[in-house]
Amino acid sequence: MNKLIALAALSLSTLAAHAEYNQVNMTVFGMDCAPCAHAIHVSMKGIQGVNKVDVDLNTGLVSIQLEIGNGAAMQQFNQAVEKNGFTHKDAKIVAKGKITGTADAPVFEVAGTNDRYSLTGSGTNVSSLLGKTVSISGTLPQAPKGKVPDTLKYDSISEAK
Repeated sequence: MNKLIALAALSLSTLAAHAEYNQVNMTVFGMDCAPCAHAIHVSMKGIQGVNKVDVDLNTGLVSIQLEIGNGAAMQQFNQAVEKNGFTHKDAKIVAKGKITGTADAPVFEVAGTNDRYSLTGSGTNVSSLLGKTVSISGTLPQAPKGKVPDTLKYDSISEAK
């Protein structure tokens, strides 16, 4: 019985600490027809944890909303674009995760994934958030095919509640 209670408590604490991408807005280069946009839509919807996908053929913007508690990684979104023969440009993200690293070299880790980004930006004293779970929005620059950027330029960052 004690083992069952301990297991249940561990499961609940893991859920509470889980972090994820909430929103990803990617610019996709090369989509110039409705079947192209449909292929991207279907590929993104095939990623576990994706709730909603909007594709704007005119601007190349792919907006992805994710379910709470998802474990989707940025590499999956990039691969969904690349496997259809397109190029992903920058991506604006909203995510929750933990600030690690040092005051001089802070890192944002999206828990539940292996995604880690060195942080650049201004306006927030990131060192005061070291070791804390945060909500962050920012831009991931374009990375070479098959790669994920290693830097996140944040626009806003605050301690998660």
